[in-house]
Amino acid sequence: MKKIFKASVISAAFVCFFLLTQPTISAQTKASPEEETPTKAIQHLDKMLDQFHIGTLTPKQEEENHELKRKIIRGTFNINELAKLALAGHWEKITKEEQENFVKLLTDLLEEKALFSKEQVGVKNKAAKKYTVLYKGHKFLNPEKTLAFVTTKVVVPSENVTIGLNYKLKKDGDEWRIFDVIVDEASLVSNYKYQFNSIITKHGYPDLVRRMTEKLDEIKGKRNAANKSSEL
Repeated sequence: MKKIFKASVISAAFVCFFLLTQPTISAQTKASPEEETPTKAIQHLDKMLDQFHIGTLTPKQEEENHELKRKIIRGTFNINELAKLALAGHWEKITKEEQENFVKLLTDLLEEKALFSKEQVGVKNKAAKKYTVLYKGHKFLNPEKTLAFVTTKVVVPSENVTIGLNYKLKKDGDEWRIFDVIVDEASLVSNYKYQFNSIITKHGYPDLVRRMTEKLDEIKGKRNAANKSSEL
């Protein structure tokens, strides 16, 4: 049961992260720069869940959900840092142009996965008070205090389950942006790092880009087909 719920939390909380969540900083509740902290940034992202429409949606509501997801991917997450860490030693071996193209490709892929995914189950569970999030604070990971680790716990009383849902953030100007998510011992960056390195080592960097591009086109195709079907 814990494994099943973990998958649900990952997808509910990070719909946008391919297997991991749906948080973002709400424009209405965003703290001023002097008040912003890593923990508050995560608290803001949790509030964003309440803004998603659930149930049978009108086209306008669906588009509003999509817009929130786009803001999540392109605003809350530092995908440049995620890409750099996920490629690890391979990052410095590709050109500056290839680095920029890879970040764009990864951003587009994550966005398409988010738009194609369904968040209703996770949002309904939260709205029905089936689980709560406990914010345990943050610690800085470097002397400059530009990297931070935020610890939270997701508690599901009905299942007697507690899951660690933690975040790594990097300060970007006055904002804190997420670049890694850790569910219990499973790290988003580590997961991608393993997958990317395996493909590059066996088949080369161009093959990784080819696979990601094909996956992006596949998801776009499925989403377009689903949209056309709903219009009939």
